[in-house]
Amino acid sequence: MVLPARHHGQLSLELRSEGGRSVISRQHSHPPLQIFGLQQDDTGRSAYLQIVNPCGGLFEGDTAELDVDVGEGASLHLTTQAATKIYPSEHGVMTRQRTQLHVAAGGLLEYCPLPLIPFARARYVQETTIAVDPGGVCLMAEVLAPGRSARGERFAYDLVRSRVEGRIGAQPVVFEQMILEPQRGLVTGAGLLDNGVYLATLYVLTTQPFDAWVSAWNRQLAEPHGECVGVTALAQGGLVVRIIGQTAQEVLCRLDGMRNLIRQQGLGLPPLRVYRPFA
Repeated sequence: MVLPARHHGQLSLELRSEGGRSVISRQHSHPPLQIFGLQQDDTGRSAYLQIVNPCGGLFEGDTAELDVDVGEGASLHLTTQAATKIYPSEHGVMTRQRTQLHVAAGGLLEYCPLPLIPFARARYVQETTIAVDPGGVCLMAEVLAPGRSARGERFAYDLVRSRVEGRIGAQPVVFEQMILEPQRGLVTGAGLLDNGVYLATLYVLTTQPFDAWVSAWNRQLAEPHGECVGVTALAQGGLVVRIIGQTAQEVLCRLDGMRNLIRQQGLGLPPLRVYRPFA
């Protein structure tokens, strides 16, 4: 059987600082990936953008590519308008997404998409590359849902594979690969999701040291969240934060709280007040 040609969505963005304001210096998009118009915070130094996919998700055989380049002095909070739905792979063809993020010295990028929701029988692979120049900062989050809870789906997808590579300058600082195949075995046991059903990971890449904060943050988070939130310092600079929970609202609120904690205490930045549908 020959499948019809599928979408190959592309979105490429460059942001630069002009007169103290973060502006889009270059934009290229290919349907179905689009963006909402740029918004500014009260100071004008930080920009806010939403990625929009009017198709409602990615279908079998679709590919999507996202390239974001944040220049010196520019600041961007990038999110998605809605969760990314991965539709069933009825013929065993993979759905793919590739993301490349680059932050120059003095730049700041926060990429916090809403959850990934793989439907029953979905087969999905994503690859993320983060490159941060010394003096830049990148916060990149990913949130994985168990499926369509309203339809009773829970880990009914065939495959979700996620690979993340990050470097600061020429130095590799993080390499992780997660492979979940629920139909081949339990994914919620100890050492995997530890009885949680939603999983969020926040990667923070920067040369700014966090060693003084990690122990304090873990102690601070232990009382309200127990072992559902953990912060680990990377050997060559930055952090990885893991969050598990039973609902999307629970996990997203914890993730947003952790992001604000890192912004304010770790990076010395003011809170960024942006619209989040779970708040």
